[in-house]
Amino acid sequence: MTCDMKNSEILAATEKVSAEAETICIDKKYLSVDLNPVKTVFGSGSSSGRGLRMIRNGKLGVAGQWGPVKPYELVDRAIGSCRYGPDALFSLPEVSPESTSAVPDSLSGLNHEEASDYLLDIQKGVRNTFPDASLSARVKWGEDSFSIANSRGLRGNYSKSTASTFFTVTMPSPDGLLQSGYSIDSSCSLPSANDVVEMLSLPLSRENLEKTEVVGRKKVILSPLVFSVMLQGIRAGVSGRLLARGASPLAHMEGRNVLGKLLTVRDMPELSNGAASAPFDSEGIPAENKTLFREGIFQDFIHDLSSAAETGAKSTGSSGRNLGEHSRPVCTNLVVDTSDTASVNTMKETGSGILITDVLSADSGNAASGHFTFDCGRVYLFRRGEVYGYYDGCVITGNVYDVLSRVTAVGGRQFRCNSDLLPFVSLEGVSVR
Repeated sequence: MTCDMKNSEILAATEKVSAEAETICIDKKYLSVDLNPVKTVFGSGSSSGRGLRMIRNGKLGVAGQWGPVKPYELVDRAIGSCRYGPDALFSLPEVSPESTSAVPDSLSGLNHEEASDYLLDIQKGVRNTFPDASLSARVKWGEDSFSIANSRGLRGNYSKSTASTFFTVTMPSPDGLLQSGYSIDSSCSLPSANDVVEMLSLPLSRENLEKTEVVGRKKVILSPLVFSVMLQGIRAGVSGRLLARGASPLAHMEGRNVLGKLLTVRDMPELSNGAASAPFDSEGIPAENKTLFREGIFQDFIHDLSSAAETGAKSTGSSGRNLGEHSRPVCTNLVVDTSDTASVNTMKETGSGILITDVLSADSGNAASGHFTFDCGRVYLFRRGEVYGYYDGCVITGNVYDVLSRVTAVGGRQFRCNSDLLPFVSLEGVSVR
């Protein structure tokens, strides 16, 4: 049964028990290749899910599930959810989103053998530099289809190809086994094999390095991988939901300097190769690229219909939700502008300091405070643009907004990290222990 037919069935079942209702349909088809030092495994599969949101007696209720769905069972669960759901402060939209043109796509014809060759190319690239290294990797790709319909006449749908890749390199060293991991989510194409090899090679052992110890406030360079983890605090802070609850650290900061002036941060749902790209959000509101911080100045919050109603704003097309969950404002693909003049890794501009290539574990504290603690494992010391030493067991702590207000250099090239597109960044005065 098609998504449109299933949506119509569910809406028909809600007609007499709700003031307004909205259904979503998600269908996924995928292929996969798992590569490890012992064998290569091919896989395939599919899944589908349906979600329902309704307004009943002034309350919002939700229900959803993956697999076969009986419309009246879904409606019954949504009615139960309405009994304790939040107040419905908005009406569902009436205007359907416009259809979008197709994006050039190199994933649609990809087969198992080609994906396996891609992983073997990455393995070869790693071993060219580190002959003793072993690679474990997974690539999963396919097509995701999404449709939405509501009782006020809105209809919308889109499909896109997606690729999820994960790589782990393990190699022996005098101090034991070293590991390096890298994950990328993209759409339309696989990430560049050369970029993957470059990022995987960053944390691996270099010869003749001096083992040392560093403590105190230091100049620090974050790789795009680490920068992406730190930006989780920014994703939370710009949410209109936190603003509505009086918990956002960015309340009343619009138009003020918050981050370093070298940082321009964008949320880009229209990014052609972005894993989180979509023509409209999970409520059917058109999604548009937004600048969150321009040269460090905070521009505005992101909203779904609920947070917009609570704060007197308008939806920014930023609604996201899992099946059976309430909507919340979410960022899509975060993109940070590069420098036109800086080197790729900013070591030349920074002079001397610490290069942090990975995060073993992260405690982001809470979104209201912006506090973080990152266990970074092995980090590298550099001077005059060259790595000369390393330090094991490094931990950095601080506040996201404080640390990112002291950016001294931004790299000249972007790398994909999960769904983000980010450069290296250099910071000063970071607490290291």
